Amino acid sequence: MKKMLVWALVSALTAGLAVTAGAKDQYEIVMVVKLEGVAWFDNMRLGIEQFAKDFPDVKAYQIGADTADPAAQVALVEDLIAKGVDAILVVPNDPESLVPAFKKANDAGILTFTHEASNQKQVSFDIEAFDNIAYGRHMMDVMAKWMGEEGKWQPFVGHLTSTTHNEWVDGEEMQAKEKYPKLVRATDRIEEKENQQIAYEKSLELLKTYPDLKAMMGSAMSTVPGAAQAIEEKGMIGKVAAFGTCLPSVAGDYLESGAAKSIHFWVPADAGYVTAMVAYKMLKGEEIKEGMDLGRPGYEKIIIKKNKDGVPVIYGQAWMDVTKDNLNEWKKPDGDYKL
Repeated sequence: MKKMLVWALVSALTAGLAVTAGAKDQYEIVMVVKLEGVAWFDNMRLGIEQFAKDFPDVKAYQIGADTADPAAQVALVEDLIAKGVDAILVVPNDPESLVPAFKKANDAGILTFTHEASNQKQVSFDIEAFDNIAYGRHMMDVMAKWMGEEGKWQPFVGHLTSTTHNEWVDGEEMQAKEKYPKLVRATDRIEEKENQQIAYEKSLELLKTYPDLKAMMGSAMSTVPGAAQAIEEKGMIGKVAAFGTCLPSVAGDYLESGAAKSIHFWVPADAGYVTAMVAYKMLKGEEIKEGMDLGRPGYEKIIIKKNKDGVPVIYGQAWMDVTKDNLNEWKKPDGDYKL
């Protein structure tokens, strides 16, 4: 009987040691961005680095190719699979091209996640800064207030085939129809091909064709500076204004002149941090629930919806508004812009 008790005790201790030995002292979480060497993803790296500092049991870092070629991004993911990391996070250049690599990763026990890819397959979660329709509605509210809730406005998109840009305008038009019946769209959506010069030329044409135009709303980063340049050139500051998605470093001068009134965007560092947080929680066995706080502004009460392939997509409300009044908050001590 004593021998049996001793054997049982030794077995229990051995099992306990085995469990301890199998536990992870440090999780390796890697963000793979679209392209290295650009300000947007330089900022995202700050979020990943901060996450690594906040959680000592995580080795988190960011990599990216020097080209936006989808094949180069897939190659980096394949390298991480071979390395045996715990979680791979990707801002995809081409969501579909990543599916086979993600399946290979999942088969190897590696968790996969994306940001800016709400149509992604083969991931545990995609993380979005906001719902595109809600973002468009918000931008319309800002513009409508400046317009006094009446007058003529014009939406721009980078490309008529761009899902994201057109969803933003869908939201703007929905909000105008429901809340601002005195707002009138000048003409159909204008495609400026994500080219500031084209945006400028199209804006000059609009100002000539519609002398009562009061506002231009851009989806691509190039619209606000292009439209604002045209407004300045025609001496129409105060009568017409540019709004839309843009960065302080691109539109700052126009906000200061008054040709642009408000720009909107999300912070890459926060998006990177939150994506890493979701991966970390899943690695720790925690459930990701609707309404939870993921630790960054705009992600305090997340919404979760499934895409058409059944993948859960996390939505924050993480848009930022920048006007002349708070522009200095986005400047470094040397005067350069943070983003």
